[in-house]
Amino acid sequence: MQTERDKIQQVVDSALAGKESPVVLEAGCGSLSHVKFAAGAHIVGIDISAGQLERNTGLHERIHGDIQTYDLPEARFDAVVCWDVLEHVERPEAALARFAGAIREGGLIVLSAPNPLSSKGIITKFTPFSFHLWYYRNIRGWKEAGTEGNPPFPTCLSWAMTPAAIRKSAAENGLTILHESMSGRGDSVDVMGKKSASVDVVMKLINVFFRVASLGSLQPELTQYYYVLQKGPASGAP
Repeated sequence: MQTERDKIQQVVDSALAGKESPVVLEAGCGSLSHVKFAAGAHIVGIDISAGQLERNTGLHERIHGDIQTYDLPEARFDAVVCWDVLEHVERPEAALARFAGAIREGGLIVLSAPNPLSSKGIITKFTPFSFHLWYYRNIRGWKEAGTEGNPPFPTCLSWAMTPAAIRKSAAENGLTILHESMSGRGDSVDVMGKKSASVDVVMKLINVFFRVASLGSLQPELTQYYYVLQKGPASGAP
């Protein structure tokens, strides 16, 4: 079965077909890459953590800076990948505007982030970071959670990163949506990383509550969203 990541990879491959040496910015790069590019790609990483930059051995250049405020070079990149980062910044719209200025005409911005309007997102947004640490260490069993380089990281989940806000920011910055999708089940696997019948019951009740309270406007089970945005008119989409 094709995963959301597979779908994104297909869109990226199609849009960048023929580019043997794309220049790519990994924004909030951590130590993992979620999208594959041609073998000749030049990968630049930007992160607010110098330690995270050093851990990413796949980078050709490193920028120690904040994606919300750093003056990226104009029209340098063929693609920007920002994966599970927007939830940690207070002004995701500022970061997106900087990405838009930094990509060339026809360039791509690949986004994936938690949905702030899911049950998981709402609970995460309105609970303190100390609870997140306790949860990761005691419920998920990650004893090193919160130590240097290990999640959870402080989370904002700004309303400026909801799907509607992303679509609005895209339009304001001259970006076309090539791909838009959401995933998630809002169950124990989503919130714990493993199956639990008792947690499934609790999450089902929470999801029903948010759906009813929002008069059906929310889809609280959908915990993650994915976008591929292109600068200028759409081209190269499958």
